[in-house]
Amino acid sequence: MARIRRFRNWKFLLAGVAIGLAIGGAMTVGVVMGRRTAPLADGGSLADLRLKAMAAHGNDNFAIATGVIDDEVEGLYTLDFLTGDLQCFVINPRTGVQGGWFKTNVSKDLSPEGSKKPSFLLVTGTIQVQGATGNQRPAGSLCYVVDGNTGNAAAYTFPWGKSISAQGVPQFTPMHTVAKWKTRTVGVRE
Repeated sequence: MARIRRFRNWKFLLAGVAIGLAIGGAMTVGVVMGRRTAPLADGGSLADLRLKAMAAHGNDNFAIATGVIDDEVEGLYTLDFLTGDLQCFVINPRTGVQGGWFKTNVSKDLSPEGSKKPSFLLVTGTIQVQGATGNQRPAGSLCYVVDGNTGNAAAYTFPWGKSISAQGVPQFTPMHTVAKWKTRTVGVRE
């Protein structure tokens, strides 16, 4: 009796493994064939899919964020809370050395309260300006800065010459303010 029971258990085990392998194999074949033949919603293929990631981080004195500059390169934005200096550093993808340095001071736009330690927030977003002409267009990202104490906010960008970058010439220009506004409409008591 025990021998029949063991034999029956082995049959169920082998049947389960065979069914699992068949289902897994069919799914693998479906995924592989789907990748080769299925177009994306915009008409491209999976081979054309590119990841565009941005990140931001900060502490009590400094914040950093990455942002798209053009289709080949991203920049590192840094904000020093003590000085108010906002900078963007770009590495040239062709030469591997510094391809751009852009700078402004956010204090003039955000008017931080003099008695309080600045508490800034920094993030980036993408933008594609339509109708820009000439060799220089705005960079592909906006840098948004908010003063957490006052609620004042501003967006910054800078001119980027893709053809200048392709020649390996470094670019150094000031950032300019795109817009500024108040995000807090009521006073805060402490």
